[in-house]
Amino acid sequence: MPQLTKKINPVINLNVKEILREANAYIRDNFTFSLCIFAVNMVYMLCFKALDGGISNPLSILWVISYYIFWCFFYRYYYNLHPYFGGKALVGSLAPSAKAMVVLFLLAIIVAFLPMIPLFLGFDDVYLDIYERYLSTFDGMSSKGAKAGASAWQILAAYGVLCLVSPVLICKPYLAWISSLRGKNSSFRKVKDRTKGNYWAFVIITALLLLPEAAASQLDKLWNCRNWLDYTVSTIVFVYTNIIFAKIYDFFYLKH
Repeated sequence: MPQLTKKINPVINLNVKEILREANAYIRDNFTFSLCIFAVNMVYMLCFKALDGGISNPLSILWVISYYIFWCFFYRYYYNLHPYFGGKALVGSLAPSAKAMVVLFLLAIIVAFLPMIPLFLGFDDVYLDIYERYLSTFDGMSSKGAKAGASAWQILAAYGVLCLVSPVLICKPYLAWISSLRGKNSSFRKVKDRTKGNYWAFVIITALLLLPEAAASQLDKLWNCRNWLDYTVSTIVFVYTNIIFAKIYDFFYLKH
């Protein structure tokens, strides 16, 4: 009896320059649509900025839901899938979204509480200053952390760590979510199999997308722009990010 061997998917190498070129070409060829997406995204950012208390405001729940539907519409429109506001696709996309949120929540718990262990072990006199600088670094990654004591190098290091974990925490869950919106298999395992061997390509793409936001955040604090520079750059980059991930999905799922 012949022995069955496990099917091994070939490694598909992601070309970062080609993906960026295709994303730029899409924006150029669909400039009106891209401009509309940017304008609506900016309106969403301004509405969130106007919310008193931000995410702690109960009205932010409505904002999150409508913002989620907006980006579902973007991908449905991008792939010309009717209806653009399909309820079945929307509900199906919640599974990978929930999985990604659970992973991010667990990571946030680890990041927040793991560094506290030395304090419970009695190293408070020596370790307390280090722990305070650790907290100020992550506080400084947001615009509200303008008065924090974190240096630019500390914040840059934190962004570097985020880039290193992004293939698992951001990139692959994102591709699974796009797949679910197309009504396809949204398994994280399948995404892992399709994208294997491209860890550093995902790190580079994430770094290229985070660099403008990191620079804008620090310049916003330095020039006292009251978050306007940060919000504007973040809006542009986030639209570009979604186009980039649409092209990455095309590369792994439609071209190969």
